[in-house]
Amino acid sequence: MTRCVIDTNVLINANAAVKAQVNDDILNYPSLIAACVKTLHEIKEKNTYIVLDAGDEIFSEYKAHLNFSGQPGVGDVFFKWLHDRRWSFPSSERIELHKTENGFEEFPSEMEHLGVDPDDKKFFAVSNAHPAKPKIYESSDTKWWNWRDVAMKCGIEIKFVDELYMQDKTK
Repeated sequence: MTRCVIDTNVLINANAAVKAQVNDDILNYPSLIAACVKTLHEIKEKNTYIVLDAGDEIFSEYKAHLNFSGQPGVGDVFFKWLHDRRWSFPSSERIELHKTENGFEEFPSEMEHLGVDPDDKKFFAVSNAHPAKPKIYESSDTKWWNWRDVAMKCGIEIKFVDELYMQDKTK
């Protein structure tokens, strides 16, 4: 079975297709918006397991930015789909994280020197703690571009939904 971890901005930027709750700069990058929409559709179509943390750190971040109604954007539709199905995923896809003063025990120590935002550490910790080390989908946070090589050395793949966007923004 295919698994993945999804950074919140993939869902938020997919909402830009209907100009809902999005940073205006993202509207200048229709290829990024389209890539986010396509990624979410493919994840649903392939019945991919969305790996979450057992303490709902990730899901709580989603619900702070998305609508349970599934409206008005594609990210909201995906969030509702996930909400309705997340408990049907095997319990092995819900990873127990252990909080520390600086994040989570499961966060790769090799990445500590990179200055990863506290809100982003949960995504890396979940991927790192899962036996399959599922890839993390990322859309527009350019800091992640600089973390990709160290993450890969830790066995964590960051899948940028639109690499051309990322390359353009990190020049």
